[in-house]
Amino acid sequence: MKINSKIISDIKSYSINNLHKEVCGFVVEKLNDFLFIPVENKHPDEANFFLISPKDYLDIKNNHKIIYFFHSHLDSRTFSKLDILYQKYHNIDMLLYNISTDEFVETRCKL
Repeated sequence: MKINSKIISDIKSYSINNLHKEVCGFVVEKLNDFLFIPVENKHPDEANFFLISPKDYLDIKNNHKIIYFFHSHLDSRTFSKLDILYQKYHNIDMLLYNISTDEFVETRCKL
């Protein structure tokens, strides 16, 4: 991972403060600094899935260099098939935080 400890701490805090749902956001680079930008999970079943509004995605994509798309899992250490499909569709590296094991996992795009 190429992100600093402040980003890791921000992601953990955001995830732990929202234990009832999967949370999501972006790790971006702007002016040689990394930022974590949380976005609202719009999925009707937010405890098990995530959905980002196209407007949120485009706003971030148009104003920042996206390093990772991030989301949390309450108890799974692996990316779901749907997560991987989303990654391939958007050609974006993904970062997963597993709350129950306090672990990060990343998956990188393969071009």
